[in-house]
Amino acid sequence: MEKVLKNNKNKYKSSFKTLFRLFTYFKGYRILLILVILLVIYTSFAQMYGTYMLKDIIANGIEARDYTYTVIATSTMALIYLAGALANFSYMQIMVRLSQRVIFRLREGLIRKILALPLSYFDKHPVGEIMNYFTSDVDSTINALNQSFANIIFSICNAFGTLIGMFSLNVYLALIACFIIVVIVIFITINSYKCRKYYRAQQADLASLNGTVEEDLRGLKVNKAFEHEDESFIKFDYKNKKWRQSSTSAFFHTQLNTPFIVSLSYLNFAICAIVGIIMIVNGQLSGGIATLSPFLIYVRQSSMPFNNFTVHFNTILTALAGAERIFAFYDLEEEKEKDKGYVTLTKINNEYFWDKGNEKIKLAGDIVFEHVKFSYNPNKLILNDVSFYAHQGEKIAFVGSTGAGKTTIISLVNRFYDINEGKISYDGIDIYDIKLESLRRALSLVTQETHLFNDSILNNIRYPRMHSTLKEVIQAAKITSADHFISKLKNNYQTELYDDGANLSEGERQLLSLTRAAISHPPLLILDEATSNIDTRSEKIIEASMDKLMENRTVLVIAHRLSTVRNSTAILVLEHGKIIERGNHEQLINLKSKYYSLYKGISELD
Repeated sequence: MEKVLKNNKNKYKSSFKTLFRLFTYFKGYRILLILVILLVIYTSFAQMYGTYMLKDIIANGIEARDYTYTVIATSTMALIYLAGALANFSYMQIMVRLSQRVIFRLREGLIRKILALPLSYFDKHPVGEIMNYFTSDVDSTINALNQSFANIIFSICNAFGTLIGMFSLNVYLALIACFIIVVIVIFITINSYKCRKYYRAQQADLASLNGTVEEDLRGLKVNKAFEHEDESFIKFDYKNKKWRQSSTSAFFHTQLNTPFIVSLSYLNFAICAIVGIIMIVNGQLSGGIATLSPFLIYVRQSSMPFNNFTVHFNTILTALAGAERIFAFYDLEEEKEKDKGYVTLTKINNEYFWDKGNEKIKLAGDIVFEHVKFSYNPNKLILNDVSFYAHQGEKIAFVGSTGAGKTTIISLVNRFYDINEGKISYDGIDIYDIKLESLRRALSLVTQETHLFNDSILNNIRYPRMHSTLKEVIQAAKITSADHFISKLKNNYQTELYDDGANLSEGERQLLSLTRAAISHPPLLILDEATSNIDTRSEKIIEASMDKLMENRTVLVIAHRLSTVRNSTAILVLEHGKIIERGNHEQLINLKSKYYSLYKGISELD
């Protein structure tokens, strides 16, 4: 029992914390928010006071046959109701605009967080699950802010206003009515414990379901190629059923509120009417019908705040569950600058330098690994005591079987992941002393997986340097021979790409990726299987252009086709995270070991 109470306490503490954090996003709009609250209070007051005026209208107007008083009092009541209606319209309009501004800030925060998170997070979470923050979680918060926030305040005001009205008319009848109201409050409180749990589960299951759908859409060709449709459906069906179960449980407990409240409110009305009539007959009710009439209206209205609350209850719970997920996402650890991170990249007289404060070091492109160890998880080392250097103008190639650690080395240079031990230096500076933005500006990366944006070819090429001119783009495209196919397109460089460049061939997409590297001018060029999707004929054409691209640059290259690394300054052979051989092509061939086996086809890279 103690454990249950503790869990419930923690849940409510978490809910209030989430709610408070959500309202911090109204910063800058607090005056408008206060105005909304005041208008809501007046709307409730107009409804409650208008009902209370019935006592005087009946007693002093209708029963006294004072028609002048009746007309004036009725007109006054109508004006109060009209002002309440205008206040209602006003606060709803203001709240809609405020909520949209808050949602704008939430979405802005989400995209900033995504850009700041390390790649390791995206390795473990599907895109569909992340997109759920932008869709379902944000949408549920919009609905709550647009509708439920003001309505909850209105319901609370109505509840207190009704109680004040009933007690001001007759204390004894009010106590009878309050007994039923207390029962309603207890039921809602108990039921909310269960609802909270199920709405959290619902949002989590929906995120998991969206992740599965996104994965299936991305792998649709693979599913069809291997006739995996039935297995994909079974996986989706399981996630869909799980979401249905949590949603059904959430809505079932929420919908219990309305019939329970309505039934008790009718019972409350009947009991108060019977007792009130008996009191009138016995002369125990001051004011008689003039008192009982507005009192019964209050009794009838007493269920409205709770009905109104339950209508918005599922929206509030869904919104809190969504907001909790969003804020939990916000609180994830971001990509760290780690340690000082004080060195920046600066441009002086059209040349780039590392700025260390009092010292300026010319950007050269020297890379050194010293006894580097790295693992994605604690149980398995991917790189074990790796050391090598690459000086300006040198081309260093990495070869080895899949899983040997080649691509991991490239990822560590970019600081996509943090090393466990050792040191990586760029121009003699520890890369963790370099500002992350400056580090990545100082290198150019071409990967096997080419990502193109839904934009023109021109903007896709100059993505690393958006200020590049058309002339510079064309010059870069000529270096990589991409200009040959671009110039044949109907709109040339203004051709719009869609669906990750699906209107181009694999080779053409890879050529655009290489052209991006050509338009960027850092001295360090990293090629990760950069020509893997290009046919042999195209590869020979590109190799000549690549030589120009590599002039005076340090090049780190990974290639499955060993023919592309023959002219490398040094070739490093990796096996199980260690460098087992190093040397140029001739030296390694004469060694007649692992590289020799790979080159002669005795063993395979994959």
